[in-house]
Amino acid sequence: MAHELEFDSKGLARMAYADREIPWHRLGKPMKGLQTAEAMLSAAQADFDVVLAKVAVVDDEGNFITNPDGTPVLVDDSRATVRVNPDGSFDGLSTVGTRYVVQQNRECLDYALAIVGASKGDAVVDTCGVLDGGREFFSSIDLGGLIIDPKGINDKIERYLLVRNGHNGKTAITFANTSIRAVCKNTVIAGMNNAQRVFTARHTRNVESALAEAQSILNISTEWAKSFSATAEKMLSVGMNLSSARMDTLIHALYPEKPQETDRQKRNRDNVHMTIRALFQTERNAGGYGENGWSAYNAVAEYLDHYRDGGVTERAIASMDANSSVTHKKIKAQEVILSFA
Repeated sequence: MAHELEFDSKGLARMAYADREIPWHRLGKPMKGLQTAEAMLSAAQADFDVVLAKVAVVDDEGNFITNPDGTPVLVDDSRATVRVNPDGSFDGLSTVGTRYVVQQNRECLDYALAIVGASKGDAVVDTCGVLDGGREFFSSIDLGGLIIDPKGINDKIERYLLVRNGHNGKTAITFANTSIRAVCKNTVIAGMNNAQRVFTARHTRNVESALAEAQSILNISTEWAKSFSATAEKMLSVGMNLSSARMDTLIHALYPEKPQETDRQKRNRDNVHMTIRALFQTERNAGGYGENGWSAYNAVAEYLDHYRDGGVTERAIASMDANSSVTHKKIKAQEVILSFA
């Protein structure tokens, strides 16, 4: 499964993510929990500038083709998007039309924060990354909807606002409310396909007026921030440790003993229980966030995404699929933990 993440000159993937859940490809820079847009853009090396330039004609050897007066021959109906690197070098990204307007990655992320009623200083950004040699950008903003009406009684706000931007003349500015966490090209596409509400805007001169309509089109209320705080505090307030009855209840609810279980099935089930308990103790979970329901949930999610039986590709697909057994187990884990609150 191709992730299409860009790598810098040192071989590091241009991506950053909140370390509570490790991406399937295990690439990028782990960050301690959710981050501000500024911090995540910097960690992902995604806060670069893109400028427009005229397109000159060169021959097969890389020499400029010039007119008799020495001026370069230009392609009048095209422009080039060019990345400005910190060391002063440039990367040509793509050719675009003359009506194309550059929207910087940071601008698109700021627009997204405004849509959900967050400020630039709010730590709500979960992932951030650069794809296809700098031509595309993505990010996930965590809306905190761990379980907002899981039984579907009311309108459901999914957990993430997916942000997508492009500098290739093909990828529109996109915001999508989705249950899928964006960590690569495939999850970006899956998140858009999974979303019931998607807003897109072309890179043209009227883009800012179009973006003003995004909140109403996505039907996202700024009340999400209150929901986020309440849900996060609830999960964190649930005390759980390895020897607690609550931990036993959670694990047995997810992986119960089966009638007439064979010795092999029992060993497999015991191994799953031990693995989840071991993951609970790591720095990514209880070692970093304390012995609570949030750490327990992330131990379960980490097991489902990275340690359960199955190939890497199969596990990645299941993690992206909102209707998979993996997703249902995660929802079950959330329900059990919140029942202790």
